[in-house]
Amino acid sequence: MGRAQKRTFKQQQRYNPLGPPAVQGAVTTVQCKDEVPALLSRLASADANDRVWAAASASNLLVSDDHSVRRMLLANNVITALIERLSDSVPDVVVQVSGALHNIAAIDQGAAEEMCRKNIFAAIQSLVPRLAKSIDDIIKQKDSDKSGDGAERKLVFVTTDNLISILWVLCETVSSSIRQINDMALTPFLVSFFGVADKLPPSLVHTAGQFLCTLTDGTFYARRALLSQDGAVDTLRNVVQMQHAGNSSVSADDLAITRILAGGILANIKPAALASLKKKYKDSLDGIPAEDLKPWEDLSGTLVQVIAQFISFDIHEAAAKTIVSLKSSVTSGAADLDSTEMDDDANAVNNSVISDGTVAMDRISSHMNYVQMALELAANIFTDEGASDPDAEQEENNLENNGDNSDSDDAGGDEYDSGMEGEYEKDMEGVDAEDTGFDQDDMDGVLADEGTVAKGTEKAVQGSILGVFINSIIPSLQRLAEPTKMTTITTALNKCLGSSEGSCNKMIVSVVEDFVALEERALGCFNNFLLVIEESLKSWFRLHTDSVGSWWRFLISIAEYVYGMEAAPKEHQEEDQRLRSAVLEPVFGCMWTLARCVSGSVPVTAEQIKGLIHVCEVTSSPEIRVKVVGALGHIARRQPGYIEENKYIGSYVLEQIISRPILEYADSKEVYAANSVPVELIAEALDIMFDIYSDADFDYDEPVFVRGNFLDRLRKLYPSIRRLAKSVDRRKDRELRDRIDLVVENLRGFVAYKASERKDRHP
Repeated sequence: MGRAQKRTFKQQQRYNPLGPPAVQGAVTTVQCKDEVPALLSRLASADANDRVWAAASASNLLVSDDHSVRRMLLANNVITALIERLSDSVPDVVVQVSGALHNIAAIDQGAAEEMCRKNIFAAIQSLVPRLAKSIDDIIKQKDSDKSGDGAERKLVFVTTDNLISILWVLCETVSSSIRQINDMALTPFLVSFFGVADKLPPSLVHTAGQFLCTLTDGTFYARRALLSQDGAVDTLRNVVQMQHAGNSSVSADDLAITRILAGGILANIKPAALASLKKKYKDSLDGIPAEDLKPWEDLSGTLVQVIAQFISFDIHEAAAKTIVSLKSSVTSGAADLDSTEMDDDANAVNNSVISDGTVAMDRISSHMNYVQMALELAANIFTDEGASDPDAEQEENNLENNGDNSDSDDAGGDEYDSGMEGEYEKDMEGVDAEDTGFDQDDMDGVLADEGTVAKGTEKAVQGSILGVFINSIIPSLQRLAEPTKMTTITTALNKCLGSSEGSCNKMIVSVVEDFVALEERALGCFNNFLLVIEESLKSWFRLHTDSVGSWWRFLISIAEYVYGMEAAPKEHQEEDQRLRSAVLEPVFGCMWTLARCVSGSVPVTAEQIKGLIHVCEVTSSPEIRVKVVGALGHIARRQPGYIEENKYIGSYVLEQIISRPILEYADSKEVYAANSVPVELIAEALDIMFDIYSDADFDYDEPVFVRGNFLDRLRKLYPSIRRLAKSVDRRKDRELRDRIDLVVENLRGFVAYKASERKDRHP
């Protein structure tokens, strides 16, 4: 199992505390398709109230559960009509239109692509100067103690939030949009929010920050633009260091989110900044001045401290509050809108009920999304990003061949950005690996003082980033990963509806997904921590067997809880299984990594081994089976004194994971199909067998491998395994074909080696 990859935070639908103004009478459904053209025609009405009503109605219909209505609207060019209305002179129209476009872009890939084809970028860019001036005027009014028009301020802020969110969605979902977004040169506009963060709604600053995080993570063009902007880096650094907001209305959590976002942006541009400094001072005998280098060296440590404080989040309290909110929504009937036909006045009342019943729940969901973002950043900080990446090397080769054409008019987003990356590669020439990623320099930070790796002193570790992870972040990760009453659909239904039978409310399932996503992210961050320690400071585990035992038992407890819950109602079993797997896969991934870190020396019991084998038999997830088999393989390598456990695991892996599917495949004479033969699992299982029984001196080799006739059984399987390998189409899955080919080669060598091993040692 390789190193965890760096991951980026993806936008999710979230609660906007500002919210667009409610429009009384806006429709939420249509009875026939003839109503759609009439509705859209009112978007061009001379009456501003008609246009506001039409935009709000379109927004409701586009995100409704009635997909046929959405298709009718899209077929009648609603996207074009809405984009045209972004230039409306009435702010109330623009705010409704921008909200509608954001909502549909976030849930419909086709609509997002159509927005790009209709050049929504030009429409948005024409609004940016006006919005920037309006925001500047609002800030000046605040500075001069003039209150101004609250409703007008809200329209400006909500419209700005919506437009940034549209671009953010397009950036993440439509790759060809990157070029147009880069051409908009929005970096100064986005950075400006951080300079006055205490004078703006936190949600607006956060939206701008997340979009800028995405841009700087994905394109060098944005990183270069940010580095070349006067004062931008200093502005972001000041925010990262900010301990208290100038505005008392900004909560501690909101300030922490702003600081984390600013730090995340700086972390994205750090490699380019270091490369630029290296180039600037390449002829200096003293190298890069300390005052220029130190802020970048201190960035990770500062960020980890902020993240550690922010993720101290009580997920069980959040689940309890969510249950109360869900009960309120379900009782009021607001959670099932499709079943009720209402007139205009009743519709307005219902919208109010929905808002009142879901605000608290949506705030919790929004906060959990930000905790996930913080976990992603923590995981990335603790991941060796300086490792060689074959894809990056291939991209560099492509740049050398195609970089000159990157700015052509018909270039797509990736090609366009490749041109920028070509310039980046030139800037990076001569920079050592440790200057461009989390390699030697960052490990020096992780391990505190120079020479810590050699000394291995506990004192140095405790004063380092590693120490913060162990003492503050890991306990928080464990709390966030703990199953709650909202971890499975069954428990959520029981708590919110009093029974797991009957129709499952969509809102409940959506909230369960939020809690599962947070647990999954926490476990992923924990796995990154284990992976880095495995490669950089594996000896640490030998000094902390108590922590290893505690972590193992914790992971086992999660698996037991999730498997122990009764199944969801039949109509929702597929969703229930998907969500359970979303938690279990990283759980077993962490078990695999932890077992590998300590050479299988985890406090596993015989019952737990049987439980892990049972998981392999009942799960439908190939990924989970691979991870469980990987963990079992390392557990089986324990010695001396674990011969029976080795025999139990070894026999199971050989007979059920390798032999059974191979023999079934050989008997069927069918051509390989991805869903019929678990090639990846078989390859992993064979690799495990090679490792477990690699030496005749192991105390379990003779009583298990020799007496169990494992060698002869593997020899007989060789022709079928070889045939299976040849059936994997290299054109469709080159990586899998290469892996199984290597396994076949190793199997032949292993059989030959084991056949002669004892003869050579005992002639």
